[in-house]
Amino acid sequence: MWLPRVLRTANFRLALSYAAVFGLSVFLLGVIVFFGVRASIEQQLRGEIEAEVGQLLVDYRDDGLEELRHDIRERIEANPARRLHYYMQSPDGRVVFDPLRAIPTPDGWHTVRVKAEGGKGARTSVLLRALTLDGGYKLAVAADLSLLHEAERAIRQAFGWAFLFTLVAGALGGLWIGQRFLAQVDEITRAADRIGKGDVAGRLPSRGTGDDLDQLAAVINRMLDRIQQLLESVRQVGTSIAHDLRTPLGHLRQKLEAMREDSVTPERREVLLDEALRQLDASLETFSSLLRIAEVESGSRRAGFETVCLSEVLESLVEVYQPVAEDNGQRFSANIHPSLQMRGDRGLLTQLFANLVENALRHSGPGSAIHLGLDVSDGGFAATVSDTGPGIDAAEYENVFKPFYRLDASRTRQGSGLGMSLVAAIASLHGLSLSLGDNRPGLKVTVTGATGPGGLRRG
Repeated sequence: MWLPRVLRTANFRLALSYAAVFGLSVFLLGVIVFFGVRASIEQQLRGEIEAEVGQLLVDYRDDGLEELRHDIRERIEANPARRLHYYMQSPDGRVVFDPLRAIPTPDGWHTVRVKAEGGKGARTSVLLRALTLDGGYKLAVAADLSLLHEAERAIRQAFGWAFLFTLVAGALGGLWIGQRFLAQVDEITRAADRIGKGDVAGRLPSRGTGDDLDQLAAVINRMLDRIQQLLESVRQVGTSIAHDLRTPLGHLRQKLEAMREDSVTPERREVLLDEALRQLDASLETFSSLLRIAEVESGSRRAGFETVCLSEVLESLVEVYQPVAEDNGQRFSANIHPSLQMRGDRGLLTQLFANLVENALRHSGPGSAIHLGLDVSDGGFAATVSDTGPGIDAAEYENVFKPFYRLDASRTRQGSGLGMSLVAAIASLHGLSLSLGDNRPGLKVTVTGATGPGGLRRG
């Protein structure tokens, strides 16, 4: 049954809270209107009574008590239906006009209960203004409060119904909102259950309304996209590891089996042993590279960042690889801006640029030229490693940073295919950008970084 679930939803409780707040607002508005209308009507009645008392006192002061009685009688006879009430009491306590046991004392304003006109035992309230005349006589003029009481009842009924309607509408609205909320939650739950059972391609549904649940679904879907990419990457890495290690391990087994033969001479056995060790070293290098990439991508090395002179790092690489290039029949040149510093891990930055230089040396071939540069602009820096070798197709630019990816599809060349993956991981850790371009001829790799707090500084 969906109703008990709706009653427990946060949306329903929130809707009820809003209904309660709005109901309280209606109640407070009713109180304000009630007392405002009451005060306005009462003020109006007081004004009428004051005006009437003023006219009667003028006649009384001009012509005496008898003229006052005459004026009151004329007023009663002229408007018997809707009139003010007039009371006069003699010094001995006898009431002359309308039935009132006694005019209240002291002089001033009073609210009293009197017998209603034409009612059998019915009583009504009047607002009365009492004052004492010469000779001990007392005069009172009053107005019926029935109109005020009717207005009060009308206001109480109107706002009572409004308050009740607010609560009922809030509860029904809460049920409706809660039911809609639960319907979308159920869809998300079912989709999440399918994803949890292995449907990594599944995504949470979105209604396109842009509400909180849609935004949450969009965030989770982006997370699932990333997870799917990582899973595919893991599968690809696993397949690549199996493919890359199967051949060297097969060769290693052949070497070991050959060493077991009795006809193998000690010299041949020594050669086979060296080849077996090389095969093992190549396999261990692959695993070491994978572990290093995982360590870099985890971000644990970021805690040890310090100020590193990038210029010195590149200059040290020039000293190391310039003789290697000469031995290979290649030309190695450099143009490095001096004394440029950045926050980072010196060992990892050295690894990054060493891998790029080694790739250029290995793939550009004899007679090529390799150049290492570092330029600075107001927005940051750009370090480049370029060569004049055969280069690679532009369609392969994004692929070279994938683990185990090789341009040599036959995988006959030595290497694990993890060098550029490690470069990409180190660059990401340091917030650097990598781009490949055509050097016309050859390949040009550009590493760029932006200046900022803790970033590049000029020494």
